[in-house]
Amino acid sequence: MTETLPEVPVRDASPEIAAIYDRIMETTGVGSPALIYRHFAVYPGLLEWVWDTVGPELESGRVLAHALEAVRATDVVLLPTVAADEMRATGVDEAGQEMIGAMLTTYNRMNPVNLSLITAIRDLIDPAARTAGDPPSLPKIPNASAVTPVKLPAPIELDAMPVHVRQTVLALSAAIPSPSAQVIPTLYRHLAIWPDFLMHLAPGLLSAMRKGEVEARMNGLNANMRPLIDDVASRARHAQPPKLDDPAGMVRTLNSFLYTIPQLVVVGTALRASLPIYDA
Repeated sequence: MTETLPEVPVRDASPEIAAIYDRIMETTGVGSPALIYRHFAVYPGLLEWVWDTVGPELESGRVLAHALEAVRATDVVLLPTVAADEMRATGVDEAGQEMIGAMLTTYNRMNPVNLSLITAIRDLIDPAARTAGDPPSLPKIPNASAVTPVKLPAPIELDAMPVHVRQTVLALSAAIPSPSAQVIPTLYRHLAIWPDFLMHLAPGLLSAMRKGEVEARMNGLNANMRPLIDDVASRARHAQPPKLDDPAGMVRTLNSFLYTIPQLVVVGTALRASLPIYDA
């Protein structure tokens, strides 16, 4: 989530951790495990517990199906439509359009799943965060099918961006409150591969954030996701997390993620709706 958050990179993972990373990537259809899972791997036994607790829900396709249904039930923030010729004028050729489409598809599938699973994990680590009473029953819908992971290009580091692009990424990121280092979503670093295109998108996004439209949709998304979260957590109430030296610190970290992730779901769906690659 931040560039200073400790993690175990894929290249440095032990065989046991690497096997979990591989299963996460296979079941979510992404080319890298999300940072929160790489952060869990820093703490002995934590990622293994997380996977034992929510992995079966993920591998079954059940969580993915219900998470995407919650997103579909959430109103989309309307951004200025970007025409195909505007994309070309800002440096996005046909191959770039395909890659941006793959990026948004990947983020918009991964982030809702992570929102549901990581909230359930937070609720298991912090009993005070749990919803009182029995969870509502989920409607029966078909489980989602597995998808082939998408290989995305490396995102641009902040210090490699032109000054005006870096300032814009920081302005977009400032909408995410953080008690320590600034959160820099990888989505914005990926879009910075096409700096003129990112600069074209930024005013509409910043306007929606300042008007409170993004926050309002986040609240709706969290409400729509809550039945799934409670269902996942209730199925795992017997699972005791490993002992953590600073459980309150872990809860604070998770709470930061649980603000960032729904914002990125709202931003990702808004961008998807505004681009010509989704006209069909």
